[in-house]
Amino acid sequence: MSTTVTPDSPPLPAQEPGGQRRSPASPAPPAPPAPRAARPHVVAFDLIRLVIMAFVVGVHTLAFGGGQVTVVLGAVTTIFHTSRELFFLLTALVLTYNYGHRGQVRWLRFWRRRYWLVVPAYVAWSLIYYAFDGPGRGPFPAAFARDLLHAGARYHMYFLLVTMQVYLLFPVLRWVLRKTAGHHVALFAAACVYQLALTAALQHHLVRTGPVAEWLNGAGSGVWLDSYVLYAVGGAIAGWHFEQICAFTRRHASARTVSLVAGIGVVAGLGAYFAEIYLGGATPAAASAVFQPVVVVEALAFGWALLAGGLLWSDRGAPHRKFFAAGSASSFGIYLAHPLVLQGLLYVAGAVGVLAAVRGAPAVLELLALLCVAVPVVYGASWLIASAARRTPLSLLLTGREYRPAGDRRGLWRPRLMATLTRRTLILAVAFVCTFGVASFASANIISELQRTTYTATYSMKVGTMTRSYEVIGPVAALPDSAPVIVVLSGIAAPVSYEVKRDYLTPYVNTGQAELVYPVGYKMSWNAGGCCGQAAQHDVDDVAFITSLVAAVDPGHRHPIYVVGYSNGGRLAYKLACSAPGLFDGTAVVKADPDPGCVVSRSLTILQIAALDDTAVPYAPGDKGRESPPATVQVAALRAVDGCSGSSAETPHSAMTLTTWADCSSGARVGFAVWNSGGHGFPWPQGSTPSAAQVIWSFFTKTALAPLPK
Repeated sequence: MSTTVTPDSPPLPAQEPGGQRRSPASPAPPAPPAPRAARPHVVAFDLIRLVIMAFVVGVHTLAFGGGQVTVVLGAVTTIFHTSRELFFLLTALVLTYNYGHRGQVRWLRFWRRRYWLVVPAYVAWSLIYYAFDGPGRGPFPAAFARDLLHAGARYHMYFLLVTMQVYLLFPVLRWVLRKTAGHHVALFAAACVYQLALTAALQHHLVRTGPVAEWLNGAGSGVWLDSYVLYAVGGAIAGWHFEQICAFTRRHASARTVSLVAGIGVVAGLGAYFAEIYLGGATPAAASAVFQPVVVVEALAFGWALLAGGLLWSDRGAPHRKFFAAGSASSFGIYLAHPLVLQGLLYVAGAVGVLAAVRGAPAVLELLALLCVAVPVVYGASWLIASAARRTPLSLLLTGREYRPAGDRRGLWRPRLMATLTRRTLILAVAFVCTFGVASFASANIISELQRTTYTATYSMKVGTMTRSYEVIGPVAALPDSAPVIVVLSGIAAPVSYEVKRDYLTPYVNTGQAELVYPVGYKMSWNAGGCCGQAAQHDVDDVAFITSLVAAVDPGHRHPIYVVGYSNGGRLAYKLACSAPGLFDGTAVVKADPDPGCVVSRSLTILQIAALDDTAVPYAPGDKGRESPPATVQVAALRAVDGCSGSSAETPHSAMTLTTWADCSSGARVGFAVWNSGGHGFPWPQGSTPSAAQVIWSFFTKTALAPLPK
């Protein structure tokens, strides 16, 4: 990306400034050239950056455009995942070639220049993504500050944060290279051992407790430099010996050799991927994870193949050089903007039904649609945005490139004028964006804030080696001890904001009668066993998460605490009843069955919600439905565990019938609410038919069924 290569990039050995290769009679220089203040542009890097950017856009499009990770999608993803390692190799290489052999470097000037090209863009795009997500990300400015600290605004912002760490520690890296001169092979080997050990521990969960596990959790987040030591060290060593490496590459590179080396990387990646699936029993998502040992082999093979390909291209006259140079100059802007473009594309595709059709197509067709249509659209639109932004005074903020006025044929403005005007532009732009953002939030919320009776807060907690989060919606006034805390486990692929609207339990918070807790699933799914999403594929310990959460939200068990689970969340509610009985005072399961390995063996107060036409959970034996047992069979099993007699109270409520058993020998209660229609959806009120929220509240609180509070 453009932040990693400056206008004074290193030249290609054995190459004239125009990019043409010297005649064979001209010997390659045997040693690095004498230190110089400026270096000509490396033409080969223009092609290399565009190829790596295709990997970046590809991996994100597959991850968020595809549905469940299939074997085919995972196979391509495991190749594209090397984009981050390749960029860090390139970053360290260019820095070292430019500054490694200089006798003296003014480090304050170095940092000022480096951070000037990264920090404004990092702040600006973090604010842009925060604004597009809205207040659901958390209150401003606390949530925004948290995004800046942890690169949390979007999944790709980690690159900027790690790049800033590379800049900060580059003087140390250069010192190490100088002190180990003559032993760089050993240094590279040590870095390889470290990277292999780290990724093996992350991929196979070799350490689960203790300080090392805590450190691995941080390394697995990918936002700190210790996750990429090999690529920083390896790129720096390559930059230190860049001319020798280029001379070696030119001697041995051909189209066939480049294809062979790249093929070795592909075969290694796919071999490890399929071995994990078919021999190790891993899911496609887990087998194609970001951090795994085989990525070391892939990244090094692809890195050399890209360098060789770039040199071959430049030595042959760099055909279409202007096109690649334009793309290279906009590459940082493309990187920054493409998740926003992808988000918009997915929204439109979802609204018109195309996304569902693509995700429901056979795996090969899904892959072709994403790679041949979605990736070019996202790449091209992001390129247009970045190219247009570079022609405005906001170029530094949006693309990490200083603004070039249209009539400036000499390059950038004169230093003093450039510094003055650029800084003024930056200050005015940041002030405008911040003022606009704060004013927008204030104008939308100031009245409701003065009158609000509820609050929303997001919290995080460590569970094993993972950081988990949850959202609390509660009354501003103190919650009475008799008022319940209700933990809501959302359905699959549902963010908290959507689940809040779907279950519509918030009226009970607005009136000060309850507090709602919404745990955030791993990639919007729960590991409830058997199916459903990436949490199960990655074997996430959601039982430990919910158990720790209950202790955190209701220490001392001052309040009645209940759990409501819908679909995938309902399956997890059953798993909690099987593995952590007694955790909740009551359970409501909305259209879900337990995993076949989960058999409730201890009595519990539970409400089962079903529909006669649910095609996922059948109502009675013989009805259509993918899961088992039928709802009537499951309720009979629950009654048997609780020791409930045959007597029951059956009450029709228009198109819903509620049956309860309250004479159970264990003191628990069993409820069974059945809607005549509604399929697998969460029941909403229709005319005189109550909603699931009303039935759940009535069952938990032992009160008569009543309309929702206003």
